[in-house]
Amino acid sequence: MKNKKNVGLWVAILIIVGILVLPTTPLVKALIAFILIGGFLFWKRSIFFYIQANRHLIKKDTQQWEKAWPLYQRAIRAGLIPAYRITAASMYIHRGDPNEGENIIENYLAEEKKVEDESLTDIAKTMLSMVQWMHGDLDKAIQTVKEVYDNGYRDKNLFINYGSYVLEKGDLKTARKLVEEASQYEDESPGLHDNRGWLYLLEGKWDEASDLYAILTKRGPSFPEPYLHAAQVRIHFGKVGEAIELLEKALLAKYSNTTNITKENVTHLKERLEDPKTRRAGALEIERNTALVASGKLPAPLDETFEEEPELVLTGFAQEKEVEKPKNKQQAKKWELEAEDYSPNTDLTEADLEYARKHEGE
Repeated sequence: MKNKKNVGLWVAILIIVGILVLPTTPLVKALIAFILIGGFLFWKRSIFFYIQANRHLIKKDTQQWEKAWPLYQRAIRAGLIPAYRITAASMYIHRGDPNEGENIIENYLAEEKKVEDESLTDIAKTMLSMVQWMHGDLDKAIQTVKEVYDNGYRDKNLFINYGSYVLEKGDLKTARKLVEEASQYEDESPGLHDNRGWLYLLEGKWDEASDLYAILTKRGPSFPEPYLHAAQVRIHFGKVGEAIELLEKALLAKYSNTTNITKENVTHLKERLEDPKTRRAGALEIERNTALVASGKLPAPLDETFEEEPELVLTGFAQEKEVEKPKNKQQAKKWELEAEDYSPNTDLTEADLEYARKHEGE
């Protein structure tokens, strides 16, 4: 690739020198240069369309996003390079029409034998698995990322997606393996950190989950899943008031097409906990359906009836261990550093091929 760039540079220099030494008038030279520049811009027009589309998508006003999709289409029709096509597909999957994102990836995979970058194909397949998951085909999504994993490819995206699929499936053995293998990325990836916490919930390791989410939620992840899972931990210990606060934070988080949960479901859980008449029932529904709630689904309402519950700390739930206080200033500083704020990178870069989102992150 470096050699190709050098060749292009030398060709450009030779063309410029050639124009300068032409035995003609300055006006003709300027006309020739203008024609060549125009030809170059036409040749590279796909990049200009792509950059314009990205500028619309980085804006907070979601109405601006609609202006990006026609520009991406023009860029692709103009011969956008594969790496940028896959990034455009990612944007469709997360923020636009997932079916169009799937179509872009399928077209790329159909010609993948012509592409030298095998890792880009693995990235594309990982993204394709998200569309399969969104269509409700969890088994197909797992099969797709497993093929990528078995091919030897590794990155945070793969671990986040593969891990969340098998957690939703209830395959704790595979989930445990992936969480441990991805531990090297965990400090820089809230999505992976949340996958570990989700695993703790399913394993019934509530104290470990409590410690993990005490740190993770203070870091301010921008996607809603950690707050929902942290709320489940607080419910396990009967701390309804704290769970409500966490669900409120979940509602303020960023939701994308690939987010596991919906605002409607979070609102439903929160409202049942807020109402003294449904508070205990709502808490027990969450407590008795750990896996279902953790995957973003709503538990069935209980047939039992309960008296009105005015307290925000409920009796009859598990007893939480006492939090160990820092023994000295050095340990207190360490805890403070562990809880530093962070959130997934949402710039349109390599990070867009990571989770986000759902998982910008995610």
